[in-house]
Amino acid sequence: PPAAPPPPPQAATRASPRSQPGTWLSDADYPSRAQREERSGTAGFRLEIGADGRVTNCTITSSTGHPDLDEATCRLLPKRARFKPAKGSDGAEMPDTYNGRITWRLPE
Repeated sequence: PPAAPPPPPQAATRASPRSQPGTWLSDADYPSRAQREERSGTAGFRLEIGADGRVTNCTITSSTGHPDLDEATCRLLPKRARFKPAKGSDGAEMPDTYNGRITWRLPE
């Protein structure tokens, strides 16, 4: 029988944020209609991180319940979030993923 494919390489050191995730979004980013309608919520997300530490993809894993807040999450995070790349056991930089949550709270 053919040999099973090798498992994907595991990161010896995971990708880590270069800045506090709480600083990635600000009150100015709040979608204006969601703000007028006083909508808020927490979005779960998964970011795919390239070997250079840049976000290559964003997926909502848990919705806020409001499509505009979810859309804003994945529109803004790839532009704002920067990471120290993951490293394999050989020390080479490699792609990784980062899971997180962000809460959209109405500005005061």
